[in-house]
Amino acid sequence: MTSEPDMLPPVSSLPAWLVPSVYLNWSEDWLREAVAVATGGNEHLLPRGADGPQRGDVVVTVVGSDPGIVASVELMGTTQGEDWIADELFGPDKPVLWDDLFSGASAYARSSGWLPQEHARLVLDGIAGQFRNGATGTLEPGDCETGRLSPNLHVLRLLGHRQITGADLRHEERCYSCEQFVDVTELRPHDDGARAAGKDGAAPRDLNRLIGDTYLVCDPCHELLHPHPIGAQRARMRPACPSCHSRGTAKRIVWNEAIHDEMHLQHDVVYGGFDVPVPTPEWYCPQCHANFATGVVGTRALGGATAIPPAPVDLDVAPPVEVPAMPEI
Repeated sequence: MTSEPDMLPPVSSLPAWLVPSVYLNWSEDWLREAVAVATGGNEHLLPRGADGPQRGDVVVTVVGSDPGIVASVELMGTTQGEDWIADELFGPDKPVLWDDLFSGASAYARSSGWLPQEHARLVLDGIAGQFRNGATGTLEPGDCETGRLSPNLHVLRLLGHRQITGADLRHEERCYSCEQFVDVTELRPHDDGARAAGKDGAAPRDLNRLIGDTYLVCDPCHELLHPHPIGAQRARMRPACPSCHSRGTAKRIVWNEAIHDEMHLQHDVVYGGFDVPVPTPEWYCPQCHANFATGVVGTRALGGATAIPPAPVDLDVAPPVEVPAMPEI
């Protein structure tokens, strides 16, 4: 008997007693579920209760909508109290679209429950076929320049992280632009191929191309990637606070500048006056009220007592050496 996947019979040809019961688990919280499946985290929620799936049943988790993305296929195994866990978890690294599994699959959109046996067969066969041969359809990516990309494309990029980078998705990932670690739920998908695809004569992109053109970036970098006001870029170019790590809110501190009635004060600048401390902070964080220079957190709050600088040391003169007194005999 061969073990080659291509030689295995389709589920549709198996007798009824060999086809497992299939429970459709359609999650509304698509971002949390996609991250939980992609990271293998405990946040992935499975249906519970006596009417839910039991040992030997299959749970198909779908997220998003129109067309809906198959996030995982699980064979229910042993039990831990009231919480069932899965012995085997299949999280598609390749895109699997729910609506393309069989004709009429879209009727189950945003619903959960047991699938009729004839549809359970078609779902399992459709998932195996798309995973082996690739999805035949595509989806509308959305426009991240004027709004946000499609949640479906966001889900596919999270689930396909290993396929793209060769590593499992972590709860904190580097922004592809600034390379700072950010909570993966706060990273935004950026369609880097949208401009080229929008040119005349450009061929439509299939799912694999769409996923490959999508990068996960932080909010400040995403804003810099698209047209925006100069004030927004000015804020985003300022350093992150080394104390609370907030970005885009720091205000520059201006020293030794007199303020008069005819002066146009800038809203994103703090005027420190003439009492300049040493070391001199360059930035003020309105979130945690820290004053800091480049790479250094200031310890003096604005308006506080003046710090006394240490006495200068002449490096050319060796410091005096104290010789201990000889004990009296």
